[in-house]
Amino acid sequence: MDQRETMRLLSQVAEGDVSVADAVQRLRQAPFEDLGFAKLDLHRGLRQGIPEVIFGSGKTPEQVQQITAALLAAGQRTVLVTRFGAEAAIKLQASLGDGVEFQYFSQARIALAGQIPEPDGIGRIVVATGGTSDQSVAEEAAITAQALGNEVVRLYDV
Repeated sequence: MDQRETMRLLSQVAEGDVSVADAVQRLRQAPFEDLGFAKLDLHRGLRQGIPEVIFGSGKTPEQVQQITAALLAAGQRTVLVTRFGAEAAIKLQASLGDGVEFQYFSQARIALAGQIPEPDGIGRIVVATGGTSDQSVAEEAAITAQALGNEVVRLYDV
């Protein structure tokens, strides 16, 4: 649950569409979801301004699929999976179905389910490298920053 979803819930209470008791129950249940192998922090976006991100290294494709599905079902609009291989990304995309936008950035080894938000910051983040061997790490940083709503300027091999 992020700030926008919380505001929507409170508006529904104010308009009488949702009872106070139902809203309290939703808020009580909303912070975490235990998948057995992972405990998801569904309020991270509300508390920190940045939603849960999946570190793909060390997780099976099936685990990443379950985590991604749970985050999307909980209302997270963009799910970022870092350190994720291309074969696992193909499986993830297939598991999401046609209704979910999906991108895989092979150089950065990042999968993204949902949409990259429009930049909402007041400045720009510059990602610069001193050589071509740094570009995969730089792309990982740049795409992560974009997925979090930042405008990014890339300066590679300067």
